[in-house]
Amino acid sequence: MTLSESLAAAKAERSPPCVEIEYRSVSAVTFCPWQAPEWTLPWSRLEALRFSIQEESEKLVLFFPNHHVIAVGDGFRRVIAELREFKVSFLRSLPAVHRAALGPRSPFIATLEVQLVTEGPKPAPAGVLF
Repeated sequence: MTLSESLAAAKAERSPPCVEIEYRSVSAVTFCPWQAPEWTLPWSRLEALRFSIQEESEKLVLFFPNHHVIAVGDGFRRVIAELREFKVSFLRSLPAVHRAALGPRSPFIATLEVQLVTEGPKPAPAGVLF
């Protein structure tokens, strides 16, 4: 077995990361809530991003024209630049038992929700605009 095959096998055995980052811009991002349907949305439709700290966790909200994506967890501040540069290809939530397997510096998403926004007047998103 070659070194790259060995590394690929070891990676497959670990828990998947909550945030997958590419080294180039990607055209879409896939949201994978734990035991819920996956959503893929184009980065080009991102209108705003809001980051906040609530009690002992961090909250990240991504505003798309017809969807709001809400992630609650920790370590999001470490990937804000990659989000702004559209380098994140996957965001996934995992049960708390997976936290230890990801390492202390890895972002962890405890809850991830994709909300479909109904048609009609939308309030202007507050937070960090691009």
